[in-house]
Amino acid sequence: ITDFGVSDHYHSRIQEADIKASRNAYERALEKYPELNGHFHFGIEASVMSEWEINKIKTGDYSELPVYGIRVGGPKNSPAVYDFDDELIEKYNIEYVIGGVHWLLYCDSDKESVIKEQHRQYMFCITNPYTTILAHYLWFNPADLDRWPKMRNPCEHFFVISEEMRSELVHALKENNVAFEINSEFFKNKYSDTFRDEYLGWISDIQKSGVVLSFGGDSHSKNLSQNCNYDKIEQAFKHYGIDSSKFFCL
Repeated sequence: ITDFGVSDHYHSRIQEADIKASRNAYERALEKYPELNGHFHFGIEASVMSEWEINKIKTGDYSELPVYGIRVGGPKNSPAVYDFDDELIEKYNIEYVIGGVHWLLYCDSDKESVIKEQHRQYMFCITNPYTTILAHYLWFNPADLDRWPKMRNPCEHFFVISEEMRSELVHALKENNVAFEINSEFFKNKYSDTFRDEYLGWISDIQKSGVVLSFGGDSHSKNLSQNCNYDKIEQAFKHYGIDSSKFFCL
């Protein structure tokens, strides 16, 4: 790893205080380790939100502080949005944005509806001009799965995603110069070996077709190595022919 970044979560304007604190910590780290200048970058991982919930947050129309937005009660067809603009990017010198699908926006719980809704959000991320990297494709929020225990993970087999959807996604990634993140979560046991085999084989194919890949540790902790088995991940890259020397770099 020659270049890396920190990207705390940003869902709505409520998280601005967290981004401010993160920026301050980042600058203190650069002061302590000046040799990291140019190799250590500052970004955010932005969640896809619904226009409906962002309008309610903007007007204060909620009963409890919606740290994760307003996760229930919204209309199915509310447009997808990011809740930031150029002002926030410039204010905190944000170098890159990871666009993340972290929850379903009030869709039905059948498999077809879930997959269609996720695809809608992924396409929003990829085609949004702020997005630099697409986060953890097909990651599922455990809270969503808890609400629908009969559904389990609708992507136990990766190729349940149609070829049409996969082709549209790949075309958009290349057309919009958005990198595709391989996330450390997919090397954990909650994903089946079948899913992982299909998924990593497909990732190798799209890299060969011209999609730029990146790697996300998704640590949620101070010690990245607690979350990542780097030996296992490196072996998987070699096995599937994924070339980490060509990964995304600012």
